[in-house]
Amino acid sequence: MSSLPAYGIYDRLLDENLRDTLERHPELRAVLGKLDPEEQPARYASFVRKVVERAFREETDVTARLAICNQLIEIVSNGSNKTHFEKCRVVNSKKSVLIEITPPHYGKKTIPRPHTSISESSLFTGSPKEPQLIHELQKEMHSADEVDILISFIKWSGLRVLMPAFEDLRIRDVPVRLITTSYMGASDARAVEWLAKLPNVRVKVSYDTERTRLHAKAYHFKRLSGFSTAYIGSANMSRAAMTSGLEWNLKVTSQDAPHIREKFSAEFETYWSSREFVWFDPENPEQLRDAISRAKDSKQRISTPLFDLKPHPFQERILEALGRDRNIHGRMHNLVIAATGTGKTVISGFDYKQFFEANQRQA
Repeated sequence: MSSLPAYGIYDRLLDENLRDTLERHPELRAVLGKLDPEEQPARYASFVRKVVERAFREETDVTARLAICNQLIEIVSNGSNKTHFEKCRVVNSKKSVLIEITPPHYGKKTIPRPHTSISESSLFTGSPKEPQLIHELQKEMHSADEVDILISFIKWSGLRVLMPAFEDLRIRDVPVRLITTSYMGASDARAVEWLAKLPNVRVKVSYDTERTRLHAKAYHFKRLSGFSTAYIGSANMSRAAMTSGLEWNLKVTSQDAPHIREKFSAEFETYWSSREFVWFDPENPEQLRDAISRAKDSKQRISTPLFDLKPHPFQERILEALGRDRNIHGRMHNLVIAATGTGKTVISGFDYKQFFEANQRQA
């Protein structure tokens, strides 16, 4: 870094470039902080990754890139207790990326995989140029070893397009945990019941819509391979939200955002253990049905407030002046000038009311 840094907040390791720049500009007040020992592994690794990636981009020779990579690993492995890193050296091969491992009964079939990477996080914005969220979720489910779902609303339209993927999870006996709500009566009871009847699916429901108001929409696909992924965003389980809606959803991976995925897991476990989320029994669905029905009824009962508005004395004087100009002088275009907040809109409403009544509702 050779240019003068911009004013603002930072969270950047002090390297020699930055140190030299700050020394050349003593007029800057730079505030430095300590790096906690427990932070060092992640922070140093992140810093080195950026430096190494830049070096690889500047080195265009493919063979040289591989050599640099393995040289770095050898440097790390030097030491009496670090020889196990030697086996981390990358093999020089035309095909050097493991894509999948399939069990013997698969034959030559391949496991469906999402279009987006399972090692790099990505953002879905509902753009036509992006893969549809629904297709990504379907393919993620086909390769998951465990699934956790936290979803506010479950619509039959959304479940129906995911049914084949849920059936695949059932056939493979993949455990699924699902948390949902009766909030606003937006869920379809039969969709929740269908899911809960699957032998591998366990469902919990929040009926406390006054306090809990769970709005989260998130899916966690755990994989024994270590390439777990999670989707966190705004799309409920409805066809419109997962196909054509302008919903934003962030896909995070255990490879480049492990801290987010780990927090997802921890929070989900907290919800799952909370008494606010009740086991749902598909053989006794009345509580959910009643809760959804009550929520729908409360939405439909919209009370209309009644107002007995009367003009203030100063507004009455303005209304009288407008009436005189209109009725005595025949001036039909008038301008009211008054300070902000004195009720010019209210005055115009009362003025129209008086005009309307004076002209026998023919205006």
